[in-house]
Amino acid sequence: MDPGGEVRTFPAPKGRGPYGITTTPDGVVWFSSLAGSYIARIDSATSELKTFDVPSAGGGARRVWSDSSGKLWVTEWFAGKLARFDPATEEWMEWDLPGDDPQPYAVFVDETDAVWVTDFGANAILRFDPGTDEFRAFPSTKPNASVRQLPGRPGEVWGAESAPRAWSHRRKLARGSRIEVKRAYS
Repeated sequence: MDPGGEVRTFPAPKGRGPYGITTTPDGVVWFSSLAGSYIARIDSATSELKTFDVPSAGGGARRVWSDSSGKLWVTEWFAGKLARFDPATEEWMEWDLPGDDPQPYAVFVDETDAVWVTDFGANAILRFDPGTDEFRAFPSTKPNASVRQLPGRPGEVWGAESAPRAWSHRRKLARGSRIEVKRAYS
């Protein structure tokens, strides 16, 4: 929708369309397709879409988020992987999530370009450091937390635990990290 109130829709190029959506720092809109296992760039001037299949065939691109340089981070639900797409080179990189049955759902990139991923299989929020290729897990205190959305603001990451009817809040501390789980409602 533009500021004047006009709503435009774009046909999905490969059948089923968007599941997640993000914008890059230069204002380009991208979406992810879980059913189609691709991401797509939307040209808002021409309404044309350009698609890019995720590197793992049938990987299931659930959510997408941009980092500060415009690279796109994608959770591959069916493949159990975190992927990064560089629009400048059109090249992908992938990382296997730790654990026996990873199920990456939401992704968020914070102001330091640390990548946060929710993992249903580990019942945790993971922090991925692109500089070291290391994951750090912050397990939920509730079973089957099912964090489906993961936004943040400087110094904080927020997640809605849809199964236990609670929410998570992670605040970065000078000497470490912590996860606080609060009851959203009773």
